[in-house]
Formats: sequence, structure tokens, C-alpha cells
Amino acid sequence: MGTVTFPSWPALEAEDLDAVHRVLQSSRLSQISSSAVRDFEDAFAAYHGSKHCVAMSSGTSAVHAALAALDIGPGDQVIVPSHTFIGSASPILYQRADPIFGDVDERSYCLSLTSLRSLLTPRTKAIIAVHLNGHPAQMDEILTEANHHGIHVIEDVAQAVGASFKGKKVGTFGRVSCFSFWEDKIITMGGEGGAILTDEDQVAARVRRIRNNGEEKSQQTGLYSSHELGYNYRLTAMQAALGLCQLGRLDDYVAARRRNATRLSAGLSGVDAIATATESSECRHVYWKYVCRLRHETLQAATSTFVAKLQEQGIPAFQRYPVPLHRQPVFANYGHGGQVCPTSDRLAEELFSLPVHPALADHHIDYMVQTVHKIAKGHLTAL
Repeated sequence: MGTVTFPSWPALEAEDLDAVHRVLQSSRLSQISSSAVRDFEDAFAAYHGSKHCVAMSSGTSAVHAALAALDIGPGDQVIVPSHTFIGSASPILYQRADPIFGDVDERSYCLSLTSLRSLLTPRTKAIIAVHLNGHPAQMDEILTEANHHGIHVIEDVAQAVGASFKGKKVGTFGRVSCFSFWEDKIITMGGEGGAILTDEDQVAARVRRIRNNGEEKSQQTGLYSSHELGYNYRLTAMQAALGLCQLGRLDDYVAARRRNATRLSAGLSGVDAIATATESSECRHVYWKYVCRLRHETLQAATSTFVAKLQEQGIPAFQRYPVPLHRQPVFANYGHGGQVCPTSDRLAEELFSLPVHPALADHHIDYMVQTVHKIAKGHLTAL
């Protein structure tokens, strides 16, 4: 069986390049001088039915600005799943607050409600609900717990734009929601980029001020001055113009990912050594990553070895979060971590991802299926 060349993602189209070129020709390149950022913000808010969108320089900066806008600081505890990207949690340290790492659900890989309840204390100020790999977290029960205890809910939608829970788009449940448009996300802004959604006027105003060096314009003098510690988390006009084009294709992208995931699940269903990606009945998964679980009791091999065999055959497969956050040295250096997260630890040894992005054709999916079958049946020795 010969190898197949896999297309890369993102796959930018002519209208994307034209939009960026028009901004470059205008010589109005920044959020301050161009209307492009505002145009994206209006469209992204409208897509979600939200009142405010604030464009940000990245998903991580969005999480940081959300925490700062909610006045989370020293002594406050913020619960965040251990099985996620570090950008969901590192901004907690920026605010000198305490990250408390929760374990995750066995099927969705999102925050476990049992773990969440066990971690609540009088110092808990916020919960960061991460919609991981494109699968929504259990927002109704998370909100029930949060409302009962008077805790803020921040949604991390970096991996799940376009997903929904019980018919409602993720990013519209929490007080503040954070998005990422990094290079290979479901939609991109050309490498980096992010956004915040909120329905609260005061929160939106605060985030806008934090994004722009803490500056605010005086109504009396018309001059700007900084009223609090802020950051340069602004987005460029070129990124916003690209993001607006990408947003117009978001639903098509999601449909393609779901179609590819369905084909991949059907093809892999007969591989005893693999547990395929799942979708809860009340959720609409957008499959940023198609995540499989290697059953070590069936196939006695390390996931790293299995993934290496896939890569040898040209498949861009990767282990999925092999070092959970509660074991990351950076958090230990600040005196955090150490929570017991057995599911996160087990997933770190078992999970790997396969691509399902819209640039793939059926023959790419079929090739992955055939290769996984051959490796599993050959116990990693024969192809």
C-alpha cells in the first residue's frame, strides 16, 4: 500500500487573499484606523445572537482579558480541566489566581461534573468550561452548579466554534466566552486571532479597555489616558478581514468536518483496538480534532509507537495532550497542580488524533481507515 499525500489546513481561497489585499492597499492596517475589526465583531456577534463581540489577538489573550474583566485575582480559585491546552489555564497565573485542575469525562473529555463538585470551595471564583476537540461541555449542569454558588462561568470555545449544546450555540452560555482563530482552527485569521462574546455592556466595555492598554477617552478633553493595567491585545485589520471571509464559510466547514468524521467512524468501527470519537445526543460536535482512544488491553503497544507507525505512512496523526496540566512543570513552579485526575492521566497515555478537516477527500479518509486496520491487525509490524 503506497502512501497518500495529505492536504494541509487551512486552505485559503481567493476571496480570503483579496480581502487581505484590499486592506493592505488601504494603508489602514490597525484596529484603530480601519473599520475591518468592527465589521468582524458585528458579524461574529450576529452569528451567535450575542450583544457584544470584542476581537482579540489570540484565544489565550481572550481568556486573560475575561479573567481580568471579572476581577479575578490573588486568592481566587479558578477551576479548569486538566485535559486541555495550556492556554485555557496559564492566564489564571497572569492574574495571580490559583488554577484548580478538574478531571474530565470519559466520553466527551470535557470537565467532569463529579470532579467539579468535589473542587468547589468558598474561594472558587470562576469555572472555565472548555469545549474540547469540538465537543461541547455539559453547560446546563455546569451553570446550575455555578449559579448555586455564585460563580462566574467562562466558556473556552477555542476548539468548538459552530458547535451547539441542546440546540444553542456554545459561546452563548457563560458570562464571557473566549474563541481562538489560530492557524489550523475551524476558521482562522491567518495564524493568530481570537474573540470574546458577552451580553453584558459593562463587561464588554471593560474587555475593550483591557485590550487597548487600559485606555479610555475623556468626554471632557477628548484625550486618552490609561485607567487600569491593560495590554496590547488588539487585532490587525488584515486578520479581521480574513476572519470575516472565513466566517462566511463556517457552516460549510462544520458540515464537511462532520461528514468526514462520520465516514471515519464507520470505517474504524470494526477495529477492536480503537475507541472512536463520540458525540453526546444533546450535542453538535464540530470535530476540530477527531480523537481516538487506543485500547491497550487489546493492543499491547504504546500510543506513541502506534502514532509513529501512522506517521511513517504519511498520516498526520498526533498524541493528544500527553502531559496533563496538573503535571505540567510550569504550574508546579508556582505551587499549583497535584490534584488527583485519574481520567486525565489515563487519557494522556491513550489518546491520539486524526485529521478530518474540510480539505480532505474521501480517499484520504479511506486511506487512514485502511492503514489503521493494517497496523492494528499486524500488531505494529506489518503493513
